[in-house]
Amino acid sequence: MATDHPEMSTIHSWEELLQWKPTYPAMMHSWLRRLASLVLHTHPREDDLVGRLILNFINACLPDINDFMTLTHCDSHHGAQKILRSLYERTVTLKYIAANPSAAEKFVSFDTIDWDQVLVGIEKLAGLSLTEPSRTNLKNKTAKARQEFKQAPCPECGLRKQTSWTTLSAKDMSTRVDMGHMHLHAFVMPSKLIHPTAWGLREVNSLQPPLYNNLNCLHEVIVQLVLIHRRHFVDAKKLTPMMCSAMADFLSVWICAQTSFGGMLREYKPGTFIAYHISTLP
Repeated sequence: MATDHPEMSTIHSWEELLQWKPTYPAMMHSWLRRLASLVLHTHPREDDLVGRLILNFINACLPDINDFMTLTHCDSHHGAQKILRSLYERTVTLKYIAANPSAAEKFVSFDTIDWDQVLVGIEKLAGLSLTEPSRTNLKNKTAKARQEFKQAPCPECGLRKQTSWTTLSAKDMSTRVDMGHMHLHAFVMPSKLIHPTAWGLREVNSLQPPLYNNLNCLHEVIVQLVLIHRRHFVDAKKLTPMMCSAMADFLSVWICAQTSFGGMLREYKPGTFIAYHISTLP
C-alpha cells in the first residue's frame, strides 16, 4: 500500500512502529476506551434485538483488541494475526446483521445447535447431562433448528452440513458489507496459520512478520464497529462527530486505503485502489 512514509512497508517491529508513529498506541488505546464507553452508556429497547447484538458483539471484541495489541507490543505478529481473523469475522457478521435485521433471529436461533454440540460433548467426556425437562426441551429445540438450518446437500457426498446460521460464505458476506478488501489479510492468511498448512509453516518461519497489514486491518475493524453502532443508535443518514473522528484518525495514519467505509467518503468502484486524504472528510 502506498503511504506518506516511503519505508513504512518495511516496518516489522513495535520499536520501528513507535519511531514512525509515536502517538499510534495512545490513539488505539483511546478508541478501545471509547468503544467500551459506547457499550456502557447505550441502553437499547427490550425489543431491539439488533441493538442488543451490536453491544454484545462490540463487548466481545474489546478483550480481543486488547490481546491483539498486547501481542503486537511483544512483536508476536503472527499470533496477533490469528486474533485478527476472529475480530474481522465477527465485525463482518455484525455489519451484515445490522444491514439485514431479519437475519438477527436466525443468528440467535442457531445457538440451540451450538449448545447441543457442547452439551453432547460434555456428556460423552464427563458423563454429565441436563436433567428433565431441560434435556427434552433442548432436544426438541435442536431438532427444530436442524430442520430450519438444513442446507443443500453436498453434490459429492450427499451430506447436509449444518456449520453456520447462514448459507453465505465468509467471502460472500464480507463483499456484501463492503469489507471484502480485507478478506485476504484478515481471513485467508490467518486461516492458513490457524490450520496445519505448509503455507502457514513457511509464513511463521519467515522473516517478514505482518505488522503493517495487521494494524491496518485492526484499525479499520475498530472504525467499522464505531460506524455500525452510530448508524443504528443515532441516525443512519447522519455523520456524527465520533464517526468523523474515527475515520479521520484512520486516514491520518494510513493515508491510502481500499475502503470508503460503506460509501461515506466517496463513490468508488469495488475492487479499485483509492487514496483518501484527511481533507476529503465532511
